[in-house]
Parts: sequence; C-alpha cells; structure tokens
Amino acid sequence: MRIIHCADIHADSRMDTHLSKEKADERRNEIVDAFSNMVRFARENAVRAIIIAGDLFDTKTTQQRTIKKRIAYIIAQNPEIDFLYLRGNHDEDVDFADAEHMPNLKPFSKSKWTSYSYGNVEIYGHEFGKTIPVTAYNELSFDSKKVNIVVLHGQVAEYKAKDGAPVISLPSLANQNIDYIALGHIHDYKMARLDHRCSWCYSGCLEGRGFDECGEKGFVLLEIENNSIKTKFILLSKRRIHEVSVKLDGVMTYNEIMQAITERLSGIPRQDIVQVDLTGEISEETELEPDSYQAAFASNYYFIRFKDRTETKIDFSRYENDVSLKGEFIRLVRNQGGLSDEEKSKIIMTGIKALAGRLG
Repeated sequence: MRIIHCADIHADSRMDTHLSKEKADERRNEIVDAFSNMVRFARENAVRAIIIAGDLFDTKTTQQRTIKKRIAYIIAQNPEIDFLYLRGNHDEDVDFADAEHMPNLKPFSKSKWTSYSYGNVEIYGHEFGKTIPVTAYNELSFDSKKVNIVVLHGQVAEYKAKDGAPVISLPSLANQNIDYIALGHIHDYKMARLDHRCSWCYSGCLEGRGFDECGEKGFVLLEIENNSIKTKFILLSKRRIHEVSVKLDGVMTYNEIMQAITERLSGIPRQDIVQVDLTGEISEETELEPDSYQAAFASNYYFIRFKDRTETKIDFSRYENDVSLKGEFIRLVRNQGGLSDEEKSKIIMTGIKALAGRLG
C-alpha cells in the first residue's frame, strides 16, 4: 500500500510581498498546479490515500474562491484516492462548499481523535487550536500488530513558536506502537526517529513562497509492506528559492562586483527565484549599485533581488587634516561619544552618499 504525506500547501497565498501582481497570480496558480501534479503522481503510482497535514489553504476567508474550487475539482476527479484532510492554524475555519460531491474527502475532528482504516493500516488524527491538552495523548490506544500513523499540525519543541500553532509533545507519543507521525506547520522537510519503531516527519511545502522557504520542496511517499514503512522524499516544485551570499572585500570596481555575482549565481536554473546578499567588508571607495545589479540580472531568472549587507571600513586618518565639508563631517561624527565604530561608519557612509547625491 502507498500513502502520500503532504502539508502546508497554502494554495491561496497572496504571494505579493515581493512579486508583482502578475507574477503573484502566476505563482498562486503554480501552487495549485503542484497539488495537481502530486495527485497525478498518486494516480499513476497506485497511491491509496493522501494525508494533508494542515494548511491546505492560507486564509480563513473565501478570498480566492476560484482556487478553492480548483482544489475541490481535483479531489472530486480522483475518487479512487482518499484525501485525509486535517486543517491547520491557517485553514481551521475552511469548509468545502461542495463537500457532498467529494465522498473521498475525509476530514478529521476538532473534538476527538478520528481514525481511518486501510486493511492493516490505521490513520489517526485530531485538529487542535492553540494548545494540545495533555489528556489528549492519553486518549490514544494502538494495536501493536497494525501499522499506526498519527496526523497532527503544530510544532515540536525544537522549533520557535509561531502563528498560534500548538506545540506537539513528541515524548508523549513515544513507545505507543506508532509507526509514523505525519506533521504539518514547518515548511522544510525533516524526518527523525522518535523510538525504536516510530519516525516523525515534516513533509514541508510543495512550493516555496518566500525567502524563508528556500531549498527543495515536495512530499513524502510511504510504502507499506509486511507491517513496515519505507519513506521517500519526492521533489516536486517547479521553482526553487535560493538565498546566496556574495562576499565582497576592500576596493572593488563595478565590473569586479558583477563578475563575483555572476560566478556565485552560476548553475542556478533560469526558472528559479533568487535573493543575493552582498556581504563582506568593503572600502568607502567601493560604490554599491544594487538596483543596477538587479536590472542586469533580471532577465536571467524568474525573480531576483539584491540586499546590501556589507560593512564599510573607513580610514579615518585620511581625513584628519582634510579641509572640506566631507572632512569636517567625518571628524564631527568620529568625535561623537556613545557610538560604536560600526554605528559611526554607517552614519558617515550615509552622509558621504548624501554629499555625493547618491541617496535615493
């Protein structure tokens, strides 16, 4: 038997925090395409059930009605596959208007543990609000002779709390004859052992949406045979999001900076999304032109942006006796008490740019 574990699809995300409206619309549709491609994989590989461990949608409203209808259509058109849908903190109030036309959509309850049986496989899930009562773990009882899967949406203790999702107590699930814990809420793939029998796993999202979701994205395929589970992470995303660092140093010309950027970006596919962090310690004589770099590389990638994270080293001794407005300004800032050298450098560089008419 084969089962897919996915989560955090966020199908109706706004996507316009860094993209244009046109590309945000395109990316939103590409996320639904990713869901459709996963379902096609399931159909072609005889997958019996797809576990959606929360946040199929991003909003609690019907803001993106068309996208919700597309998702419902995909589910309805694949009746041979069960979709076990556990809502997360983003889609906890979402309901499908056409649920009666989707008998293969299997929800989980907010009030109790719900289970679905597939021969020797039992899948248990429970939707929770901001917390999981300790008593909820004690309500579970598993047959040691069966393959037992638990579905939850939230975060394990090692992750920093965010977005009001509950904290999952993995120790409370240890040594209970569980074979696999399908988790949602963390957008990166991660799998680890809980006990001699059980593994817990975040499948991550199908498509990265922002620069906090870099790397490979996809879903987890579970193959169950002879009461054991083998897992495989399946790459799916159309576009990968990259955050790369380009280290600059000392005095550099425009051409030298462009060459450093070109070398660092080598090998990144044209369809991908990229953020370039300019880092290192540069001389005050080095002029950074992030807008110019972005314009030069814009046609090479689906989207690219540049962030100036460099530090500027100023040789104050050069201005000790400089009879100019710049020299007077630098001496004034340098003699200010209560400021670190780094703060003084930033103030001075801002002032130098203003004097040169390069602020904007």
